[in-house]
Amino acid sequence: MQRSATDSTSETATSMVARVALIMNSFNEPGKSLRLDQVVTRTGLPRSSVHRILTQLHAASLLHRRPDGYCLAASTLPVTRADDHSQLRGVASRVLDRLHADTALAVHLGVLLGADVVYLDNVSGGSAAVLPTRVAGRTPAHASALGKAMLALLPAEEVDAIVAEPLRKCTPATIADLPTLHQELARIRSRHGLAYDDQELVVGLSSVAAPIRMTDGRLAGLSLSGAVPIHRLQRMAPFLTRAARGISQHIGSTGVTPAHNHADPVAVTDDMLSRVLRTLSSDDWV
Repeated sequence: MQRSATDSTSETATSMVARVALIMNSFNEPGKSLRLDQVVTRTGLPRSSVHRILTQLHAASLLHRRPDGYCLAASTLPVTRADDHSQLRGVASRVLDRLHADTALAVHLGVLLGADVVYLDNVSGGSAAVLPTRVAGRTPAHASALGKAMLALLPAEEVDAIVAEPLRKCTPATIADLPTLHQELARIRSRHGLAYDDQELVVGLSSVAAPIRMTDGRLAGLSLSGAVPIHRLQRMAPFLTRAARGISQHIGSTGVTPAHNHADPVAVTDDMLSRVLRTLSSDDWV
């Protein structure tokens, strides 16, 4: 049975999008430059393809070309608000490192901007190739645990005002209508803010997220993601909830965080996490 030209074109487009995503994901630190050979090493793509895509991304103003390599263009966050998140990022950065080290899962910090999640920070290690996220990148809030955890903090009428139908389908499992989304948000509220997504953003990727309650009313969240069954993420959920709560309390208690007063990752994530995970075999918790 011969495949149609339309099918072939669609597969080519999908392949190109996947390659662009891989390359953009390799720039996981804002302001950091990568040379062509470094991007090739990180993505595993052919050198000629990487060079062509980098040139096109530069022409589209998504990347800057500097003497020392390529770097991400300016943050997609509005300039007036970009600096507002510096305290949150400063408090959370070591917590993200600790959670990643203890769980071997990708950790994301994000805020809600309109109907999207905007990623402020992530620590993904070897998981970068399967994650469609980058610092300052966006994904639909209704399609991820991180986004749903933040949406669940809003009244239903505000959700209706922010999220407009038809809802974008990222995978066959993505929530596609507002009534279903409201049912899911109600379940999240009944779990005190704990949200899950099972291959709703990316096929083969699951996440668990908890909200970070900000004193100024902005919505933020913390998530763990990986190519693992959802029941394994459920075992990590108490540690994630404690970490998110610790970040919230630290921000609320300090107001403005001095440069020398970083959040203690042991206090925020609780050193019980490390003790438990290092006592169990890998099969017991992952």
